[in-house]
Amino acid sequence: MKSKPFFCIIALMLYANLVASASSISTIDAVHLVERALDTKHNIKHQTLSVEPSTYNNHPAYIVIGRSGQDGFRSIVDAQVARVMNIDRNGAAFFKWKGPKIVGHRGNVKFAPENTLPAFEAAIEYGCDLLEIDIRQTKDGELVIIHDSTLDRTTNGSGPVSNYTLAELKKLDAGSWFSDEFKSVRIPTLREALQCMKGRALPDLDFKAGDPAKLVKIIKEAGLLGKVTMHCGDWELLQQTQTLTDKFLLRPGVPYGVVGLPTLLNKFDPPIVNIDWGQFSESLVREVHIAGRKSFVNTMQHDTQFGIEAMLDTAPDYIQTDEIDLLVPLMRARGWK
Repeated sequence: MKSKPFFCIIALMLYANLVASASSISTIDAVHLVERALDTKHNIKHQTLSVEPSTYNNHPAYIVIGRSGQDGFRSIVDAQVARVMNIDRNGAAFFKWKGPKIVGHRGNVKFAPENTLPAFEAAIEYGCDLLEIDIRQTKDGELVIIHDSTLDRTTNGSGPVSNYTLAELKKLDAGSWFSDEFKSVRIPTLREALQCMKGRALPDLDFKAGDPAKLVKIIKEAGLLGKVTMHCGDWELLQQTQTLTDKFLLRPGVPYGVVGLPTLLNKFDPPIVNIDWGQFSESLVREVHIAGRKSFVNTMQHDTQFGIEAMLDTAPDYIQTDEIDLLVPLMRARGWK
């Protein structure tokens, strides 16, 4: 005989219409969110006793109350952003959402040349949790950190990165274009970037081009498999990498907003969904959360206070920006940093 469902809903229909609008989730969605939060934490077989409508930070919300063995649980779910905000066990704090993780785009591009060790240091100083880095491969098979496929914009070299050996790239100036202060800065290797961040921030990989096996080898050697988020705009390259290991926390970009979400989930089954400004909407972030995935939002195409506040309003799991000095105080004002 099969066991009862993870959550047994009592009097669900009584509340079904109380938080029913285009901007809020259903009671069933709320219960599933709490199920996942509890299962992730302690694999608790939790039986729901009640689901009550409420409010949280001026948003519609649900209070989910129940017991598991001798323990009683009370959970608050923000119904507008589809997120479990806190859980109490036997009247004591058990879980509290602490806000989104800050991701520095190419390190900290505002105060240092992008994708360089000084940019990574600056991002860490500002309190970034993750540093987004762009990865390409040299002529002799080394993985280096640079965004463009060519050297012209960010170094005193020219032509494709893939036409140069690592030794040749290391002779180039990758900082003077930003300011004379950084004229001695070089293009870092992936290993150098990881060593710079070690113990202080996690890398967020944007795999532009290269051998997936080399990438997996380096990340494994660094002890980061299972901890590292990864984006790749080339879906074929992303699939090649996925066949080598399932330990990357993939964050492929969603196409066409809410309409494209099912396609993305079906193709990659990713734990994280990448959302650029052009695809961003409150409803998309909410649907990502309802689907049990984490949301990774990018403000770069609208890195203004308006754009950042709009994304923070959806309570994403990660937020990436070029304006770290603007983002951090806005998060602190919400009690998140």
